[in-house]
Amino acid sequence: MSKYSQVCYNRVVVELYLESMVDKTQEIKVKVVPYRKENTSRVYSNYVRVVSSPREITLQFCDVKPPENDDYAEKLKKNPVMKSPIEVEITLPIEVAQALKSVLKGQLEKVNSDLNGKKNK
Repeated sequence: MSKYSQVCYNRVVVELYLESMVDKTQEIKVKVVPYRKENTSRVYSNYVRVVSSPREITLQFCDVKPPENDDYAEKLKKNPVMKSPIEVEITLPIEVAQALKSVLKGQLEKVNSDLNGKKNK
């Protein structure tokens, strides 16, 4: 009997293939614990571009910096288009993007609540 495992959002789907060609699928709930691999670092982003298709959402993160000199600043006044390299690009299935939206909403509500609490003190 051989085993095949595939990560599927928040659970692992383990498919068991039997020699008799009869297969059974069994779901096992697991907790995913993120960690940072060695020699990797955080990436700062002050700009994100969102591109979507019917099946996925792509987030393109950039670190937009101010004009380096007066000449470039003047050029931006005439043509206000600034190129910024994409530092990180992440593509998510729609289901994961929907879950991310929900988690971000909750986190932002908590941050806003904490900020409002500090203002009232």
